[in-house]
Amino acid sequence: MAKGSVLVVDDEAPIRDILSFYLKRAGYQVLTAANGMEALEEMGRSRPDLIISDLRMPEMTGDELCKRVKSEPSTRDIYFIILSAMDGTASRIGGLSLGADDMIPKPFHAQEVLAKVDSSFRLIEMQKEIKRQNRELTSFQQKVQEEMALAAALQMGLLPKLPGETRGAKYTHRYLPAAGIGGDIYAIIPLADGSTAMMIADVSGHGVTAALISAMVKTSFENQARLGGEPLGWAQGMNQDLCRSTLAEQFATAWLGRLDPTSEKLRYVVAGHCAPLRIVGGARGGLQRSEVLRGKGFMLGLDPQLPFRENEAEFLPGDRLVLYTDGLVEVEREDRTMLEEAGLRRICAELPGDIEAAADAVIAQTRSHNQPAPFLDDVTLVILDRDS
Repeated sequence: MAKGSVLVVDDEAPIRDILSFYLKRAGYQVLTAANGMEALEEMGRSRPDLIISDLRMPEMTGDELCKRVKSEPSTRDIYFIILSAMDGTASRIGGLSLGADDMIPKPFHAQEVLAKVDSSFRLIEMQKEIKRQNRELTSFQQKVQEEMALAAALQMGLLPKLPGETRGAKYTHRYLPAAGIGGDIYAIIPLADGSTAMMIADVSGHGVTAALISAMVKTSFENQARLGGEPLGWAQGMNQDLCRSTLAEQFATAWLGRLDPTSEKLRYVVAGHCAPLRIVGGARGGLQRSEVLRGKGFMLGLDPQLPFRENEAEFLPGDRLVLYTDGLVEVEREDRTMLEEAGLRRICAELPGDIEAAADAVIAQTRSHNQPAPFLDDVTLVILDRDS
């Protein structure tokens, strides 16, 4: 089996013959042409791996042939060596400036040519291997992107459909994963007793692993909430589920709430998560007072015996609830400051009454405050308005 294919281009037959003899003896397949035009015709029949061409020839010179070969996408990777009677550094640099990969002065020694060809083919094989690996990498990246797009679409399917309504309230969200798919999740589900269960969570990390755990968090929450009881029991059950199903370094912050429209009370548990904002009368729009629904609690998934504490707050008709993940308020600007909770309260103190416009305003004003820094973490914003 031939080592590779070499096209020898020279208007002098003795030079073609001697190069052919030595190259064939060394194990190469050899094609020949008397000038650049013949070389192009030969290349139309078979593509060589390497071309050795004289610089000065009739019909088409070696430099013209080199330009043609290197300008065509289908042939530009063919290794090109120029033979030239002009010796010296200047002529060598001139030959390489034409696009040639190497240059051999005339008169040449056959062993020098063979050494050049052998070293050239080592480079050619390395380039082929690199291209093969690049093709495999590109194919793998494409598959990963397709899988990520599918995973992102599936994750979006886990979020409540919009516009969303539950008994006595309506809600919307803005979900901005940092890498197309992320670890934020939320759920709002009506319960059999007429109350509404709410949850927002932020899983440690990013990407597919975080997204997988976020789906587990949502499933666990829905299972716990539908069993009945209060947020304290939900948090305890979810914590045990995550401790059983995840690694030690994986955890989730969460806020769990239960709205009872008959009592106008909101019972909730803060599990290491950002405390949401209650905007008093916020559903009516305009300038309104806000309060933070604070609470203390450990993150979910750290230890099955961790305690949680349940809290209670008013949530009256016309009130607005703003739930969010820390990616919204923890963007570090060039001056090293962040929006933080206080900045979000300023933004939420005066929002439009329309819930969709309010959500858009929060995101827009947050981006404006952060500029030019972008969101780098997953961002989830949920706004729930209590019917008046």
